[in-house]
Amino acid sequence: MKIVLLKDLHKVGRKYDVVEVADGYALNSLIPAKAAEAATPSAVARYTKLRDVEVAARLAVEEEVVAKIDSLTGKTYEITAKANEQGHLFAAIHKDEIIAAVKEQSGINLDPAYLHLDAALKQIGTHEVPLKVRDIEKSLTIEIKAA
Repeated sequence: MKIVLLKDLHKVGRKYDVVEVADGYALNSLIPAKAAEAATPSAVARYTKLRDVEVAARLAVEEEVVAKIDSLTGKTYEITAKANEQGHLFAAIHKDEIIAAVKEQSGINLDPAYLHLDAALKQIGTHEVPLKVRDIEKSLTIEIKAA
C-alpha cells in the first residue's frame, strides 16, 4: 500500500515521503497512530506543498544562521544550573537548553540538528559545543555556572 509519512520513521522513510509498505502495517499501525496517510493524489499534492513550505522555512533559518555564524561563535553563552560542591550538575544540560540560551542571549533560533553534542554537559565550567551548518564548522562557547 502506498502511504505518505507524516513523521520520520526509522527504516521506513522521512516526513512527507511517499513509500510502499505492507497493507497490514499501514492499516493497523501507521494510519491509526497518525504517522501516515493513504497516498491519494490529493494527499500527495497537499503534503508536497507542505514539504516545500517546510524546506523553504528551514533554508531561511539556515541562511540567517550562516549570515550570523561569526557573531554566534564569538560570544560566550551562560547557563545557570544547580550543582554540588564538586561541580557536578544535578540535571544535565542538553541541546534544548543550549538552544534556548542562544535564542535568549542572541535572538537567533537554531535547529537542534546544527549542534553536534556527543553527550549532555554535566559539569560547571566552559564547554565548546560543535556547530555545523551546511559545510561551515564552528563551535559555540557555553559557560555553565552553579546556581
